[in-house]
Amino acid sequence: MSLILKEFYDYDLESLTRFFFDTLSSSGKFINSKKILLKPNLLQASPPDRAITTHPVFVEAAILAIKEIDSEAEIYLGDSPGANFINYENVLRKTEILEVIKKYNINLVRIEEFHPKKYGDIILSSIIEKVDCIINLAKLKTHSLTGLTLAVKNLFGLVPGNSKVKYHKDFPKNTDLGINIAKIYDYLKDKTISYIDGIVAHEGEGPSRGTPVKLGLVGYSEDAVFLDFAITKILGLPLDFCKTNIYFLNKVNHFDESAIQNIQKRRIKVPISTKVDFLPVWLKRFVASRIKVKPKIIKSNCIKCYLCYKSCPVKAIQIEDDKYPVIEENKCIECYCCYEVCESDAIELKRSLLHRIYVR
Repeated sequence: MSLILKEFYDYDLESLTRFFFDTLSSSGKFINSKKILLKPNLLQASPPDRAITTHPVFVEAAILAIKEIDSEAEIYLGDSPGANFINYENVLRKTEILEVIKKYNINLVRIEEFHPKKYGDIILSSIIEKVDCIINLAKLKTHSLTGLTLAVKNLFGLVPGNSKVKYHKDFPKNTDLGINIAKIYDYLKDKTISYIDGIVAHEGEGPSRGTPVKLGLVGYSEDAVFLDFAITKILGLPLDFCKTNIYFLNKVNHFDESAIQNIQKRRIKVPISTKVDFLPVWLKRFVASRIKVKPKIIKSNCIKCYLCYKSCPVKAIQIEDDKYPVIEENKCIECYCCYEVCESDAIELKRSLLHRIYVR
């Protein structure tokens, strides 16, 4: 198992290209791959300095390394950005990924253009059949529901369009959602190489409502599970804090921490909604049903784009007569999809009294 973590404190194209070249040229999964899909995190239409999406220089470095190794390789790039997959070009433009695509004449793919297919219990875009290798370019971020979003979680973007909403409806509990997202990677692991962009990460109310934090960290592995384990450890968090890790905890006999022993631990602010994980077990049993964090619409910020309405898996958001969305608390399952996709900071998280008392 190859696992490499390096400290990078800025987005230096030359240094990052060398990192990608050194790792890809020694990868058994990459060698002889002729059709390659780059899968960045393109959650929403946000500029790179907000650290919500994979940085364009990180993506550019991967492209340059691939071309240096094999100038004839067919490179594709694609993602399915939350409820905003309809406005895909706007996402690409705001994240500055479109500029990179045009500069190197990369094949842009819309995940939804490839017929969705069922692979066992998993629905994925059939783009996965078109390519020999997936280069997974994840962004290191906190996540209000799954704790962290790392390499394994990034492949959720290969679930097309509204099928992602169904995951939240079918698996409203954060651990169940994490486990079932992890199964996507388990299916794709033989053709996936993973990287994490943690040079500037996203902390606090992630994956989109937090703040940038300079962690100065880049990771690579042919095994996304070990990469995610390593990042979780470096952040000083228990492995099960990242809910996609849970599926693999009983499958991994031993995690060798030698690859991270020379990497200084980092600190990252976690979302308010996840802090209940750190309460004593006896207290969680007593107050769990009354500790709540519910999303609430801020009308003064709302631009009536209705991404929240489109993203809700249980139809807990309705449009009022004044055309503003409103959240029905009794229907809300606290999946935070609306909070995640909002691009105008028009949704806040409202904590219950017991949450404010017990969760600091």
